[in-house]
Formats: sequence, C-alpha cells, structure tokens
Amino acid sequence: MTIQTQQTIQTPQTIQTPQTSQATRGLRNLYFTRTVVQVVWAAAVIAVAAKNPAAGATLLILYPLWDVACTLYDVKNSNGSNSATTQYVNAIVGTLTAIGIGLTGYSHPSYAVAIFGAWALVAGLLQLAVGLLRRRQLGGQWAMILSGVQSTAAGVAFTLGGLSGKVQIKDLGGYAVFGAIYFLVGGILLSRKR
Repeated sequence: MTIQTQQTIQTPQTIQTPQTSQATRGLRNLYFTRTVVQVVWAAAVIAVAAKNPAAGATLLILYPLWDVACTLYDVKNSNGSNSATTQYVNAIVGTLTAIGIGLTGYSHPSYAVAIFGAWALVAGLLQLAVGLLRRRQLGGQWAMILSGVQSTAAGVAFTLGGLSGKVQIKDLGGYAVFGAIYFLVGGILLSRKR
C-alpha cells in the first residue's frame, strides 16, 4: 500500500521533494515579482523615453541589470539545478548588455536599441533552454518556453529596427509587458503545481 501511494505521487512531472517544493515556491514568487516590476518599467519607458531620452537610456540600462539580479536569485534559489550554467551565461550577457547600452544609450540611442535587441535574442534562446530543462523537474514551464521564443523573435526585430533607426527606446515597453504576461502565467502555473 505504501509503495502504491509513492508511485501515484511520483509522476514524472510532479515529483515534490522538500528541495523541489522550496525551489518551486521561490520561482513562483520571483515570477510574480518580475511581473510587477516589468509592468512598472514598461509604463515608465513609454511615459518618459520620448520626452527625456537620457531618462529613457537610463531605464534601458536598468532592464538587463534587473534581469541579471533575477537570474542570480534564481540560481541561488535552485540550489545547483541543471540549468545553472545557462543562467550564469545569461547573467554575463546581461551585464555586458548593460555596459554596451551605457556606452551608446546617451549618444546613439538607436545603437542602444540594437544592443538591447541582440540581448533579447540571446536571452530568449537561453530562457528557452532553461524552460526546457526545467519542464520535467518543476512543470509549469510552457509560458517560459513561449516567452523565450517570443523574446528571440523580438530581439531580431529590435536589432534590425535599431540599426535602421526605426525602433526607439519608447517602443521597447511592449516587450516588457509581454514578458510580464508570461511571468504571470508561469507563476500561476507553478502555484497550481504546488
């Protein structure tokens, strides 16, 4: 009877050890926090960037740095999960992106948009990889997988649009809103898994 109970609990997508449960809870809370911050960031960029390009550039620098902070928190919370290497690469790329935007954002905003686009493309691919790696361990990752695909596509568009001068910093607010929606859905799915 005990063996049968353990087998019903341990389906491939819902194995819940105390460590997995804590990681799921931490990831869910991170997703909800990211939802709120990204909506606030998007509203600020849309409201400020066109009128005050310097403030827009500063906000653009902060976005990948926020992602780096979230990524490092995620790695710490996951306790050496199989996606840690991918996440460390993402943190390095995000840091380099913030530096690149800092060097170009105030003098050549279109180049900063292109750098942001290149980062969105790479970060999207890395997010897709992390979502696929976590799908079996934690479940509830399809929103993050879709977000990775969307970020990759948006990254291509932003890079090309920035290089041609057709995409401005204020236009990046929508990217953050879509990301917020994916994080919200991911958080809800993880809540249901618990």
